[in-house]
Amino acid sequence: MKILIVGGVAAGTSAAAKAHRVNPDAEITLIEKDTDISYAGCGLPYYISQLVKKRKRVVINTAERFAEKYDVDVLTEHEVLSINPKNKTLIVKDLNKNKEKKEQYDKLIISTGAKPFVPPIAGIELNNIMPLRTVNDADKIKDIINNKGIKDAVIIGAGLIGLEMAESFDRLGINVSVVEMQEHVLPNISSDMAEKVEEHLESKGVNLILGDGVQKFQGQDEIESVITQSGEKIKADLVLLSLGIRPEVELAKKAGIELGETGAIKVNEKMETSLEDIYSAGDCAESVDILTNKAVWIPLGSTANKQGRIAGENAAGGDYSHRGIMKTGISKIFDYTVATTGLSKKEAEENGFNPIEISFKAANHAGYYPDVSKLYIKGIFDKEDGKILGAEVIGEAGADKRIDVLSTAIYSGLKAKDLFQIDLAYAPPYSSPKDPVAILGILAEKKLK
Repeated sequence: MKILIVGGVAAGTSAAAKAHRVNPDAEITLIEKDTDISYAGCGLPYYISQLVKKRKRVVINTAERFAEKYDVDVLTEHEVLSINPKNKTLIVKDLNKNKEKKEQYDKLIISTGAKPFVPPIAGIELNNIMPLRTVNDADKIKDIINNKGIKDAVIIGAGLIGLEMAESFDRLGINVSVVEMQEHVLPNISSDMAEKVEEHLESKGVNLILGDGVQKFQGQDEIESVITQSGEKIKADLVLLSLGIRPEVELAKKAGIELGETGAIKVNEKMETSLEDIYSAGDCAESVDILTNKAVWIPLGSTANKQGRIAGENAAGGDYSHRGIMKTGISKIFDYTVATTGLSKKEAEENGFNPIEISFKAANHAGYYPDVSKLYIKGIFDKEDGKILGAEVIGEAGADKRIDVLSTAIYSGLKAKDLFQIDLAYAPPYSSPKDPVAILGILAEKKLK
């Protein structure tokens, strides 16, 4: 059996490794147009800020090391130009030698990932304006910072990566402004919780420009200032475009593979596409929301790893299913951890639930133990049966633990009354006798009654 994998990083390398384990006799080739096949995309802000000092720490596997470990042929700096599903062939271009060749497959896995959204704004071609997606992007940003004497950075977009980069630039002594068209940062969380993050960012000296987009970029050869739609002029030596990403689906689309409602590649629970013997995984592929059973596109490394592993197993002859996701996410924004899982109240209403919302503050551990801090917690419950549908947690410590407990509770179909019964670990440095998760359940149960 010959398995070809188009694209590396989380999904592609996971697929290749799992396919080799399931079928050691299969001939597996991974084709990647970049120089790096496996890197920690979520770790790039920490590499730029020098918290992670060496490049090799964010490069999970080199092509050579991966090829040797998993008995996989790896072609870097090779681009797949087209797929012929009838003949089961690919046209592959060697970008260094500028030569094309044909590759045959029995099973094909498409993990082409996603690409940054770059809007057609006047002046966007100026130097020192760029996105952050790959290690090479991070290298360029580090080079600009180290060699150009950057004093003022403007981040366009207040999503997770944008706000993580605000902290990274601040650590390097750079003045930071964030421009966001929406009224609040972090569109994936509710507005009252976003306001707490905004207060924290401003306390750290970040200049927030909310409810305002970019009109144009100004400068000679390099960026000098950002002009917002309201006319505000912001000094800038460096601009980071953090306006989100789009699934990279052109190759699949040209081959006649069906795209889903989200614009990503439509797949079933086996990660099979609409064409026989072709699978897809990672940031180019859709997933399913466990709570709504609807197609969603949430490009996260954790999801990409799961999908890649399942696609690799099934392509190699196995039989495994992807159950779906709950959009669980977490981010460190200066001293705050911001975490979410499941549905917001608005999403719950749009999907036919009858939700109630519970919000409260709690201590992260026993009040008498040193360094106690506040957790801001929100839970969404269904009035009909008391099931927990979603949660948001923000705080300086302990938010990660609580969101994982609540995510597991949602996945398991637990109700408000169950949260008090969960046997959670307790000791004064870590929690209180009544953990915030238990308190959430108690408050929800009272309101439901």
